[in-house]
Amino acid sequence: MRSVVIFTIVCDMLLLLAMNVSAGNTNHTKLNINAKKEDWNRIWISDPSKRSWAVEVLKSDEPFYPLSPQSQYYSSEQDRVFKTAEAFYKRYMPRLVPTNVPFAEIYTWPFRVPRGEINTKSGIYGNSFWIGGMDVSITIRQDGSTNCLDVFSNVALSYYIKTNEIQNLPSFPLEKAYSTALHYLELLDIKVNEHAELSELAWGNDGGRDEYGIPSVWRAVWRPSYGGFKYDDFLKDIYYPRIQVFFSEQYGFLSFSRTPFPPAPKTLEIRVSRKDAVFKAERAVPLVMMTPQYRQCRMPGFKPIRVKNMELRVAAPNWLLNPVRAVWLWEKPPEETRLCWIVRFATADTVDRGEMKLIPPDILIYIDAATGEIVGANFT
Repeated sequence: MRSVVIFTIVCDMLLLLAMNVSAGNTNHTKLNINAKKEDWNRIWISDPSKRSWAVEVLKSDEPFYPLSPQSQYYSSEQDRVFKTAEAFYKRYMPRLVPTNVPFAEIYTWPFRVPRGEINTKSGIYGNSFWIGGMDVSITIRQDGSTNCLDVFSNVALSYYIKTNEIQNLPSFPLEKAYSTALHYLELLDIKVNEHAELSELAWGNDGGRDEYGIPSVWRAVWRPSYGGFKYDDFLKDIYYPRIQVFFSEQYGFLSFSRTPFPPAPKTLEIRVSRKDAVFKAERAVPLVMMTPQYRQCRMPGFKPIRVKNMELRVAAPNWLLNPVRAVWLWEKPPEETRLCWIVRFATADTVDRGEMKLIPPDILIYIDAATGEIVGANFT
C-alpha cells in the first residue's frame, strides 16, 4: 500500500512539474533527478524555487509500462495493449503535438503509462482497453483481429488550458472551425463518409463544457444519417453512434472519440402513409403495456391520449412485441436498421392512486415505412 501511495504522488508531481501550469510562465520546469542509474530507491525532485522533495521509488515497483516479463506485475495481455497504444501514440502524436505550450518537450518523450493505468472495459461494442498515459489517454476497441482507435485525448494539454484559460470568445468563423475539425480527423486517418452528418458545431458546446471542464473549445460532432434521415437516439445513453472532435483555437487538438455507426437500411422506400402509421401504432400501445419488459418497469393503468410527435428516422428493430425475437437493453450493436415511422404517444393514468402520483410514460412505436411491419417499441 505504501509503494502505491508513493507511486501516485510521484506521478502527480512529475506531471505537474513537467507541465508547469503557472499562467504566463514560458520557462518550464526542468526536473532534477539526482539518482544513480543503479540506485533508484530515493529520487530528489526540485523546481526553480529551489524547493525539493525526496520520494522513494523502489526499483522492483516498476512504476511505468512496459514491464519486464519477470516482473510480478507482468501481464502478457497488458503488454500487448501497451504496445498497441504506443504504436498509435508514435504514429499520431507527432502530427497533433501543440508547439506553443511551455511543456511541448514532453511529447518527444517515450509514451509513459503508469502501472495500473491499463483497464479492460466490456460493453455492447465488445472489449475495449483504456490506456491512461501521463500526457495522452487512448482507448482501443477490438473488432475481430483489428485494433480500432476509439479515443485519443491530449490530457496534459486539456489540464493546461483549464488552468491557463484566457480566451472568452471564439475568433474562428464556422467554416474555419469545420475545416479545422476535419483536418484533425484526417491527421488521425479517420474518414467521414456519406453516412456521417454534421450535427453539432459549437464553441463551448453551446454554453456547456467538455469532459475536462473547459468552456473555451470548439466541439464538432457527426452522427449517422441515411438519405437525409437521422438515426434514432432514444437509447443514446446505451448506444449513441457518433464521431466527435474537441480543439482549441490557440493550442490545437484536444481530443477525438467515436463509437461505431450502425449498418445502413436496405431500403429508404416510404410506402406507408403518415395516417396509416398513426392508426396502426395506436393499436399497438396496449400490447407494449403487456410485455414483461414494460411490466418490470411500469405500473398498469395508463392509456394513450394523443400523439406527442411523429417522424421518419432510421432505427434498429428491437422486436419488443415478439417474445422470441425481443432485444432489450442492447448487449451488442444492431445488426440491421430500418427506416421507420416513430410514433410517440403521451399517456394518462386511469387509476385513482390516492396521494401517490405517477408520471405517465410515453410509448414509442416503430413501424417499417416500407412494409408497415411493427419492428419495435420503447417507453419512458
